[in-house]
Formats: sequence, C-alpha cells, structure tokens
Amino acid sequence: MHRLLVLFAFTVSMSAATFKSHDGTSLYYEVVGKGEFVVLLSGGPGFSPEYLRPIAEKLGDRHAFVLFHQRGTGKSTLETVDAKALALPSLVGDLEALRKELKVEKLTIAAHSFGGILTMMYAREYPERLGAIAFLDAGGPTLKSVPKFTANLDARFSAEDRAAIQEWSGAKGKENHRRAVLEITRAKTPAYFADRAKAKPMMDSLTEDSFHDGVFWAIVGQMMALDLRQGLEKVKAPVLVLHGKQDPLESAQEVHETFPGSQLELIDNAGHFPWLEQPDRFYSILSAFLAGECH
Repeated sequence: MHRLLVLFAFTVSMSAATFKSHDGTSLYYEVVGKGEFVVLLSGGPGFSPEYLRPIAEKLGDRHAFVLFHQRGTGKSTLETVDAKALALPSLVGDLEALRKELKVEKLTIAAHSFGGILTMMYAREYPERLGAIAFLDAGGPTLKSVPKFTANLDARFSAEDRAAIQEWSGAKGKENHRRAVLEITRAKTPAYFADRAKAKPMMDSLTEDSFHDGVFWAIVGQMMALDLRQGLEKVKAPVLVLHGKQDPLESAQEVHETFPGSQLELIDNAGHFPWLEQPDRFYSILSAFLAGECH
C-alpha cells in the first residue's frame, strides 16, 4: 500500500514514499527539495543513496531530488538476495515504474558510478523516456575501464588500508559479516579520493546499512560480458559527463564517446566523489546543466 510522509527541514521540503514495481516488489524513495524531479541513482552496485544526499540538499532549492533506493539497497529490502531477484531487466523495470510513480513523461537522471550503467540499461529500452542525463563519475558502457580501475585502486591502498581489509576479511569478519562489510568499505574509501584527507567525513557517515555486498555480487555476476553501446544512439536527451580527473575509474572518455554531442567536464584534484573534494566546481557545472535541461 502506498504511503506518504511529508516532513520539512529549513526551507527544503522532504517527502518519502513506497510503491510497487512491475513485479510487485516494494521500493522506497525520498524526495528532497522542490521543483522538477531529478532522480539520483547510487553506485556499487549495492549502495544506499544516502551518500548522495549532500547533492540533494545543496541543490534542493532548485530541483526536487529523488533519492531512489534501488531494489535490495537501503530501505528497499528483499527477502531473497540473488541473481533472480536482482535480474538486470528487473532493475530497468524498477526505473520505469518509478517514472510512472512520479507521474512524469520523461526522467531527468543524475547517476553516479554503477548508477550510470543502470541508466544506460534503461536508456536502451526507453530512450524516449529520458529528459536529460548527468553521468557523475559513471561506469562505462563496456568493461574496458575495469582492469585499470582495479589496478589503480590497488596501487592507492595504504599499508593501514590493507591491514584493515585483511583483518576484516579473515576470522574476525566471519563472526560479524555486516560489520566486516562496513569496515572493509571504510578501509577502501580513501583510495577513491584525490586527497585522502577528504575521505574521512564519508567514512564516518557509513553504516552497516550503507552497502549490501550480496546485492553487489548478485548484479556484478550478470555483467561479465557487459556491452551496452548498441541502442544508446537512440538517446536524444542532453547528456553531461562530469568526472573527477583523479578518479581511479577512468571511464569518462568512453562514456563521452558513446553519447556524441555530450558535454564532457573533468574536475581537477577530485576523485570518485567530486562534490566532496571540489564542491564549488562540481555544483557550478551540475546546476548549470540541470537549469538548462529541466523545464
């Protein structure tokens, strides 16, 4: 049953709701701000969208940002977490169901990391249902960037990072799996930043509900031969490719080339979370793009 809870914080309105997707799965979302909808899609796969909340709160006086909890993440829990419950077509169907729930003809999406890959999956099926796309340090349409991404991360881990990962990957982690996932996620986070010192606020904000490793493995296991390029030429919506220049995920050029005419913006001295490292530059670019495409 649909439920709606309306809250107010300062001058930015917030509301939260659940709805049924195409297969009856109950999904949760929260709206932060006012104005035209902009759907925020989180990465991982497996991350709750809570880490994207700063974007919604910063620009919420101009747009209504939809923090969408993808199935199996955050408050969109599943009784069974496996490849069947998290089949890629179902994830695409969830986005289309969200569009209908929001009662909009076209979705404007700001997609981070894996969220960008999901957006491309949706775009192949529903190219006419997209109003604008902002790819924020998004994954590419193929696996081309993955080997370098893995190597870059490994090279950036400090001795302290490696010790924590090893500690929680062993016997200690088996005693409390959710705590282990949290601690390993925290230990890996600094490697995603250009300036490791700026990773601490994000590390401190993570909880045991922030990342679901079961969702990650169920989805990644279906992406071993990923190639989403065919069909994306049908997308006519404006596209922004916004990427930290020091992001270990070096996929920006591939995404840009996949969408001819897209706007490519690389932010120096920023990694995978540029809104945390170079907020002025990030918000200037994103807000200008959204102002031009959200009508």
